[in-house]
Amino acid sequence: MELSDYIRLIRKRWISILAVALLGLAVAGAYTAFQTPKYDAKTQLFVSVKSTDSPTDLIQGSSFSEKRVTSYVNLATSPRVLQPVIDKLHLDLTAEGLKSQVTASAPPQTVLIDIKVTNTTPKLAAAIANSTADSLTQAVQQVEEGSVVKLSTIEPATEPISPSSPKVPLNLALGLVVGLLLGLSVAVLRQVLDTRVRTVEDIERITTAAVLGRFAAEDGIAAAPLVTQQDPYSPRAESFRQLRTHLQFTNISGGSQSIVVTSTIPGEGKSTTAVNLAIMLAESGSKVLLVDADLRRPRIANMLGLESSVGLTTVLSGRVTAEDALQTWGAEESLHVLTSGRTPPNPSELLGSPNMHALIRQMEQQYDVIIIDSPPLLPVTDPAVLGAAVSGILLVISTDGHVHKEQLSQAISNINAVDAKLLGLALNREEIKHGTYSYYDYRPDHVVSSKKQVTRKSSDRDLASSLRRGN
Repeated sequence: MELSDYIRLIRKRWISILAVALLGLAVAGAYTAFQTPKYDAKTQLFVSVKSTDSPTDLIQGSSFSEKRVTSYVNLATSPRVLQPVIDKLHLDLTAEGLKSQVTASAPPQTVLIDIKVTNTTPKLAAAIANSTADSLTQAVQQVEEGSVVKLSTIEPATEPISPSSPKVPLNLALGLVVGLLLGLSVAVLRQVLDTRVRTVEDIERITTAAVLGRFAAEDGIAAAPLVTQQDPYSPRAESFRQLRTHLQFTNISGGSQSIVVTSTIPGEGKSTTAVNLAIMLAESGSKVLLVDADLRRPRIANMLGLESSVGLTTVLSGRVTAEDALQTWGAEESLHVLTSGRTPPNPSELLGSPNMHALIRQMEQQYDVIIIDSPPLLPVTDPAVLGAAVSGILLVISTDGHVHKEQLSQAISNINAVDAKLLGLALNREEIKHGTYSYYDYRPDHVVSSKKQVTRKSSDRDLASSLRRGN
């Protein structure tokens, strides 16, 4: 994944990433709240040479003290030092248990010994630190009796005011950072493991076919699927006009153009796309024929309110002629429609028959554009059979995660297997991205505001009345 992919991923899944980050912050807060506060008390000892008049003894003591500091550090946490502390303070601990609370260290190149005690009670922590220093001093005197080196407390331990742990700001910061990293990791993992088609980039990794149309995911499409049922200047209507224009540029050789509209699997919106595309083509003045070749689940007759009992199947079976089965639709009856007819027992054989090929050739002589709605590519072979007999295929792809990448790849392979021409793609149910050129609302003013329209008409009437009075 490139940097742009990560940025797009964060923008897409920022809610889940933030949720995991806040969860990490909450866990850190809960962990901190349930921790028992601990306090650190520190004391410092100085290893020095006893006063003497002999230069030799002085030099010997100084050298000896530097060499013995490490030994004294180890001695500070031994039972010989800690047991007297337990007895003196009446601690309910063993020497090994007290050792877990006491830390001794020596700063490099010094003759200092630092003793730190960590305890849940500040007063007791200071008492243990001071007692340990005293016990260490006595132990050194006993072990090295007659030595010129002595230990002196230069900084006694005092009762700490604030706990050394838990570190609330640090814990919360770590919880938030870990939560963010975990949230991002989960988002990346979901992206890697997600096999569904959701973006244009997902499609571009599978096919190099051109995107001819893009349609936003909008509410109410199922209830009113036709563009004529909506605002004629809506972004959706303009998207179909763009698809119409782009399809015209795929007809390089000119003449009649027959197009199979299909999808990878059911439910991607191919029938709605086919019907609206045919409507827009007829609106532009082209002579258009819309054919419902989805003989298993026909929808066009129901969408347009036409008769479905007589149609493509009755024509292919020779019961009626194509001219008798054709119906017109629209206020100006500019769109011609051939519905599916009765559902046959052998749809694949009918669509691949010589009669179907002959019907397509016949219709190409009479119409500028033929839009054929066919079944999806994966469940049946019908669209592949039809694709080899027409000018090309328009593949409708739902980008809301309805179809998997492997399914789309197999659909493309099915098209290539029959040497059919893939004219392009129509992306359906895209996530609306405000500010992109695709979804600018550029409808006429009188459609955007009916109030302005009424005002303008009133002004026109007033102007006409004034002119009459002036005359």
